[in-house]
Amino acid sequence: MKMQKIIYTFVAVMFFMNVTVSKASLFNTGLTDTDTISVSLLTASQGKQIYEKFGHTGIRIHIPSKKFDGVYHYGLFSFEEPHFEYRFVKGETDYMIGLMHYHDFLTMYAIRGSSVRELPLLLTQEEAHNLYEALMINMLPENQTYRYSFLYDNCATRPLEIIKRNLTGTLIVDTTNIELPTCRNLIHECTTQDKWLTFGLDLILDGEVDKQILLPDKPFLPHITEHIFATAKIDRGGVVERIATTPKEVLAARESENKTSILDIVTPNIFAFGVLIAVLIISIFEYKRMKHSRITDTILFAIFGILGILVYFLLLFSEHPAVSANINAMWIHPIWLVAIPFIWVRKYQKFLNCYHFINFALLLLYLIVVAFAMQEVGAAAILLVVVLLIRSITYIAVEQKRK
Repeated sequence: MKMQKIIYTFVAVMFFMNVTVSKASLFNTGLTDTDTISVSLLTASQGKQIYEKFGHTGIRIHIPSKKFDGVYHYGLFSFEEPHFEYRFVKGETDYMIGLMHYHDFLTMYAIRGSSVRELPLLLTQEEAHNLYEALMINMLPENQTYRYSFLYDNCATRPLEIIKRNLTGTLIVDTTNIELPTCRNLIHECTTQDKWLTFGLDLILDGEVDKQILLPDKPFLPHITEHIFATAKIDRGGVVERIATTPKEVLAARESENKTSILDIVTPNIFAFGVLIAVLIISIFEYKRMKHSRITDTILFAIFGILGILVYFLLLFSEHPAVSANINAMWIHPIWLVAIPFIWVRKYQKFLNCYHFINFALLLLYLIVVAFAMQEVGAAAILLVVVLLIRSITYIAVEQKRK
């Protein structure tokens, strides 16, 4: 882990050094209309870190006559920015465009163990020069940063937009034979090796990610952007032709040792099912003994209350898309925390009884809504809702039995 940290630090330093060097050479190339520019799209495969799970896109600009070979790529950020975590959750994170030498770009992903594919674009020299100038303008300090959006403004959408804006013709994307996935489908594909990350994202993302992606406007992920250009054509004044050749792998992925952790074995579904069985057994004993398990309820209320703070913060205050209409807020909410003191104070039992009646009705309503709502919630969430239902039913049943 220490060695990996050293390597990433080295790459980061190398990156910022190259941004400086490349920017200096960029504005001093003395480019003329006679200089030939080749443009290609670079697509890096996913890495192991959460922010690497979805891959990356870069635009390679190669000017042999000027010995310039750079990769412009969007979506750069720094954890060292003040209050980065808070601003990220709130959706107020500013990302930026960066520039690296082509070989350094490959080196960075070689160290990470990711593959890189290159898709040469068949742009005219007018289009290539226009794109190059647009990227130069983007690299100016006043234009370099932008407000990041996980779904709609990221490292995959920006390259598509800037290339489209500098075409002399109309980009034609054929979607007739493509079964368009939803954003959630694509997220699941990228996080398939991390079931807990998948589970967490399903809890906080609402039905907006269950809509089909819109091509060519919102590619969302790097490999979708690559697919758009690989299959698209361009209409230049009635002449329709391909806009790209065939992609080729310029860097092979390095096979890494897959270390199995306890979280790989105990998936959210297995964990939720285990909790369900344990709570069911505890609840049966409670009913027979006519005595509430206050510790069980305290643990459950605390867990879902803390999760509820995050869900409601995203729902009420975050600028992120796809978090403001989350039906999971019906059962993951901060009120669980408010109810904890009433578990331990006998004179407030009437309030707790009322709380469980309301909670029971709300959880049943949630299960009905899930059946008809356009939001996928996952099996683990349903199992946990059943756990909470059992706790409310048990509490009400014990109170009725005592009378």
